[in-house]
Amino acid sequence: MKSEDILYEIKKIQQTAVLREGILYEQISKGMSKDQAAEYGNSYAFKKKLENIQFSQEKYSNGETSMQFFEEYLLPGQLYLLDEPETSLSPANQIRLAEQINELARFFDSQFIIATHSPFVLGTLNARIYNLDAKPLKTAEWFELDNVQFYSQFFHKHKRLFE
Repeated sequence: MKSEDILYEIKKIQQTAVLREGILYEQISKGMSKDQAAEYGNSYAFKKKLENIQFSQEKYSNGETSMQFFEEYLLPGQLYLLDEPETSLSPANQIRLAEQINELARFFDSQFIIATHSPFVLGTLNARIYNLDAKPLKTAEWFELDNVQFYSQFFHKHKRLFE
């Protein structure tokens, strides 16, 4: 089981509840009574309509589902412990997530403790970085970390392919 599987299932449960309430609200706003809406909510037709809408929503990738989760559930004034939030995110979305984290930390009183290997996240966050591989533990600049140096060396080795 992967973290994406858990995120996907949580998202699916939440979307089902919101979708159900939205469809029933729509029916009531069109003139259906609350009792009729409750009866409709238990009908086979409603179940099929819900399944069809959910099926069309399931076309998101793991990365898209993760981004939706972060966009909906990272809230002001909270403490977050994130373990490799970049998993399954494209580099562009890793940067987008890091920018969202910066905004929440700077303007909305949220705090984050993040474990990451992503040079995109590390290079975008306005954060104090602790190098957990250093003995003794010390702070570091993002570009000094071994993992980031590995990326740099790899791309430098293949530099001619990018010219």
